[in-house]
Amino acid sequence: MLPSSTSALGKWAVCDIVSIVLAACLLAPGIAGAASLDSEAARRIGPHPSAAPLRIIAPLQGPMAHRILKQVRIVPFTLTHDSPLLLQGNTLDRLNAKHKQEIKATYEAGHVVVLLEASMRHIRSLHAITGEGVSYRSKDTGVVTAYALRRENYTPTAVLLTAVDRSPLKTSSGDPDATGLEDEELALSRAVARTLSELTRTPQTGTPVQPRDPSGQVNWLSTPLMTTTFAINSPQGVYNTGVNVFSLYRCLDQTDHYAVTAGADWTATNAKWQGATSETPNPSMVLDSNNNLVINWQDNRTYCSSGGAFGGFDDVCRYINYPLSYQLTMTPLVESPVTQLDASPAATQGQATSYTSGFSFSIGGTVNVTAKGPGGGISLGATWNNTVQTTVPPLIVEASNTGNEGVAWDFKYCTVGLEPDPGVDCTSHVQMVKDVCQAQLGDTLGTNPQQGQTPTGKFSSAIQSAHWQQASSARQGSTFDMEVSFQARTANTIAHLNANGYPDPIQGCNAFNCGCVSVTTPNPVVKSFTFEIPFPSTTCQ
Repeated sequence: MLPSSTSALGKWAVCDIVSIVLAACLLAPGIAGAASLDSEAARRIGPHPSAAPLRIIAPLQGPMAHRILKQVRIVPFTLTHDSPLLLQGNTLDRLNAKHKQEIKATYEAGHVVVLLEASMRHIRSLHAITGEGVSYRSKDTGVVTAYALRRENYTPTAVLLTAVDRSPLKTSSGDPDATGLEDEELALSRAVARTLSELTRTPQTGTPVQPRDPSGQVNWLSTPLMTTTFAINSPQGVYNTGVNVFSLYRCLDQTDHYAVTAGADWTATNAKWQGATSETPNPSMVLDSNNNLVINWQDNRTYCSSGGAFGGFDDVCRYINYPLSYQLTMTPLVESPVTQLDASPAATQGQATSYTSGFSFSIGGTVNVTAKGPGGGISLGATWNNTVQTTVPPLIVEASNTGNEGVAWDFKYCTVGLEPDPGVDCTSHVQMVKDVCQAQLGDTLGTNPQQGQTPTGKFSSAIQSAHWQQASSARQGSTFDMEVSFQARTANTIAHLNANGYPDPIQGCNAFNCGCVSVTTPNPVVKSFTFEIPFPSTTCQ
């Protein structure tokens, strides 16, 4: 029996239910008029029979969908909520009641719901359907590559994959650099792999909730309102920032409390040395027929020294896609008074390979914790302890306050060499050259660049935390808005190792090809999201 809905989306879904053959459904009118060519191509190729099963509600399109559909097994759309769901973001605008019920049931069963090419509005709609989690807005992100939402141990858990930006690498004529195009393709492949990992994740719904004694204290740290990983698969590297949001109401003094933690997992995936030479018989740096310089970059450090005073050729060398520093800020975006009670890590700790972050505190009196899990609801007080010592590459950690009781952290790499920046205590760029008669470019001992500035290095397990308080009488609107911004200041450093300017027109050395300098171009990767945190319940009994 057909459902009462006669919408095009409803017809498509009915068709999918009664037929395993997807193509038979694609003639239904209304959704993009016809089947996506990407979906059709993926169906013709056909995934392996053992591939992960996946339900879709409407045809999918775009480069992400094309690649994903080749690696999963499409099964008929049913109302059994026994497998993940994959939707195009704009499909949420045309769902009928049964689709919404099934999305919510799938989420509650612990299976992931993934949106492709979703806007912040689409993400907000998904959270409205599930009835859980925190929505966002962003001043620099429109449509995301993918958004995966699941319930894990009663906590709404999301992964937001930002769109793949263009590489900043350019040729001497301003065209896209070949390495940059490869980096963009790698970034898209990583985004596909990350989405597939979410689609194939085993549900972790948690054990049945046991009645909890409201006269005991609750571990607030174990009851996040929402967990979100902002995954940036950039041509300059992989930058994951996991953010946990917490809220509770303290009955004794009628105050709202909010806490945010952020964990970095940032890797200079695409950082590498490259070089080229005009030396014959196999030059990799030449002038084309239009007298334009063409550099065929080689992935090695072979050409990271000049040809010397009597060299009849030019060399050029660069270290690309590496981080100078990482920065994270948390700022309340509310007009009413708010007080920052604590933040960690604390102020500058000097250059070190380890630092202490986190803090511990307790909130006495009756509290109402906002959470779906066993820690949610009324308790006689709350405790918190996330103090941890973290091992990192050699860094200077600087902490400061921002507007409206916000807090900022800056993690700076500190390189050593003969090209320090004047007037600062930490030079972050790769100090490639100063006098190539004295030493080869870079540091062959492996200390320049720093470990975290190389593909084998990683900046991870670093936790930043902050705790705010606001009088509940000062509430405005319906949410407490908290902006979390993160920035990876990446760079490309290049040295032109010649003195004659042919074929490379930039003369980077002195007349003896001995004293040289390098040039660093910063290319920051910046993203910012505002959490719209619902006010905690004021119920106290």
